[in-house]
Amino acid sequence: MKRWIDLATRIDNINKAAAKVAQLAVLLMLSLGLWNVVGRYLGVAIGNNLSSNGLIEGQWYFFDLIFLLGMGWTLQRQGHVRVDVLQSYWGGRQRERNELFGTLFLLLPFAIAVMALSIEPALLSIAINEASPDPNGLPRYLVKVFIPLGFFLLVLQGIAEAIRSYTKVQGQSKTDERRHKT
Repeated sequence: MKRWIDLATRIDNINKAAAKVAQLAVLLMLSLGLWNVVGRYLGVAIGNNLSSNGLIEGQWYFFDLIFLLGMGWTLQRQGHVRVDVLQSYWGGRQRERNELFGTLFLLLPFAIAVMALSIEPALLSIAINEASPDPNGLPRYLVKVFIPLGFFLLVLQGIAEAIRSYTKVQGQSKTDERRHKT
């Protein structure tokens, strides 16, 4: 069981590293946004365009990067939206069983499906060197590659969470067995 917990910890570290990249992307996105606003108004004042479609699309790409690289870390931090109406009535063991069930039969199949379905379009985008249709736009393949990557990180974190839930269910069942024996 220790090897599984070690694997979950390594997955956590991968998603923490991805979250650091996402944090940097937040700063870059905000900087681009500030420049786009200042550049638009300053450019009008001086009669020169200081912004571009590429800078505006860069903002969108950084937002995508934040979202996609942050999904696994958000799951790790228990930050995803949940409907906890029933969980407040359940004990720890039932709650962990429900968590394990939801991870194995809802989260992982969805994340794996999105990851699998997004690989081919990303590869095709790279192959044709897909670019923005807007003048001075950015290459589209850059952002499309992050879709399967982001969902892969979510799958990894889902596996880590399933390992933790399983070990908690097993640990609690062993504790319950000990209680019944005494």
